[in-house]
Amino acid sequence: MSREGFAWLAILFITVIWASSLIMAKIVFAENMTPIVFVALRYTVACPFLALPALIARRRTKAQHDPELNWCLLLLVGLSGPFISQTLQYLGLNITIASDALLLLNLSPVFAVLLALPILSEQITGDKAVGLLLATLGAILIVMTPVPVEWLPDTTRILGDLVVILSTFFFAINGIIGKIAVKTMNSITVTFYSTFFSIPFIWLSAAIFEDVTVIFRLSLLSWVVVLWVGIVNTALTFILYYESMRYIEASKVQITLNLIAVWGVMMSILFLHEAIFPLQILGGIIAILGVIITQKSRNPESGIKPLGETS
Repeated sequence: MSREGFAWLAILFITVIWASSLIMAKIVFAENMTPIVFVALRYTVACPFLALPALIARRRTKAQHDPELNWCLLLLVGLSGPFISQTLQYLGLNITIASDALLLLNLSPVFAVLLALPILSEQITGDKAVGLLLATLGAILIVMTPVPVEWLPDTTRILGDLVVILSTFFFAINGIIGKIAVKTMNSITVTFYSTFFSIPFIWLSAAIFEDVTVIFRLSLLSWVVVLWVGIVNTALTFILYYESMRYIEASKVQITLNLIAVWGVMMSILFLHEAIFPLQILGGIIAILGVIITQKSRNPESGIKPLGETS
């Protein structure tokens, strides 16, 4: 099999693994894990495993030239992505259903297009406008579909959905800042340092808003999930993602990542026994279609490479 073939297998593997992140989070939330502590543990576990490839990448880059690391830019990437976006994502997930969150996470490219207009001077073409409208309509259908869940009032679920949507906005900001960062720095280096800088802020937020002593009462299952998500769902998939991007066009990869919602909804039905309703499915299809139209209409050279996964 060619390197491109292996790269496609890696991307498909990544979509399944990233889809499982929210499902695993839902499982440990039921075990009394709190959202911000979960994010803090996840990135704390992942950081050492990202350090070695970042060091190797840094040495390779130095062999060619010696770029200065922009510490301010790295801090902004860490704050907008792992800290704000991921924290909001899991806070929203905690008060909504996994299928909603998985479908709504696809909205990040839509916000990226809107933000790219003033920041990157990208114009909104007719295709982009159609894609934006479809994605917005799909999101409205997902959020406004009444879903009878015994433990979750409908207003609480809608609030959770809105928090998840807000997280995709910050993830889009993260992508644009990341695009600026990777012009002068290696992608893996940016990922490691931004993750490293975000960890103190996540732990501080957990200490202020949650009970961090919950880590002393976690079950064996919770620790297994944290270690798995930190090592496999975060560190390993980041490395595979950036390696695959060497052999596949960025725009094609971004479209393929829409499979995360498909696998995730299937997992939520299978493992969480969540019900899925026709309007949710329709909304998800319309939203994904809108995102694909939006992505395909973008200039490949202006594509934003996310520096963190969306789930």
